[in-house]
Amino acid sequence: MKRTVMLLILLGGLFLCAACTETGPAEPTPAETLSPGTATPVVTVSPGTAVPWVADGSIGENEYGDSVAFANGKMAVYWKTDPDTLYMALRGEGTGWVSIGFEPTTAMKDADMLFGYVEDGNVVLFDMNSTGTFGPHPPDTDLGGTSDILAYGGSESGGVTIIEFSRLMNTGDAYDRTLTHGQRVKFIWGLANADSATFRHNIAKGSGELVLA
Repeated sequence: MKRTVMLLILLGGLFLCAACTETGPAEPTPAETLSPGTATPVVTVSPGTAVPWVADGSIGENEYGDSVAFANGKMAVYWKTDPDTLYMALRGEGTGWVSIGFEPTTAMKDADMLFGYVEDGNVVLFDMNSTGTFGPHPPDTDLGGTSDILAYGGSESGGVTIIEFSRLMNTGDAYDRTLTHGQRVKFIWGLANADSATFRHNIAKGSGELVLA
């Protein structure tokens, strides 16, 4: 009888030990912790990470590497480069044209100009050259040169006009300035509230300098 009781006690202890050493449920993997319906984790762009340039009239976060503003923000210039190409956006507080002119000699003279606006939803952009101290600035094609805008786009919304464009750093056109990396580029700018290349800058104008990375 004692042997039977001892045997039962021994078997009971073995069952208890087995229960104590049994492992619990495995920890869920990261994929199993996603919200219902989520297939993969969302990847976000880290601050400062460059994003692809698109000439869509919208200045995206990190789309440009540098920018400078003038006249209490009425005009802003954004830019970046790659080995061969300049990418730029002009943002003006107005519903007419915005412009920039690279490396003038005296006032406006000899400035390599980009002049654009949005009219009835259509983006218009000219590659121009200022032939006089205070203009005129005819298109390069009227002077025997070429239009060297690679791509462009724009928008007009909420009283703000944005023109984006790209061009080669060296277009080979006598009426365009050759740009180089590390160069400090002097420029003039202007904006108006009319969609006309002959209308004067009645909102603001000025000059500045940018450094091409």
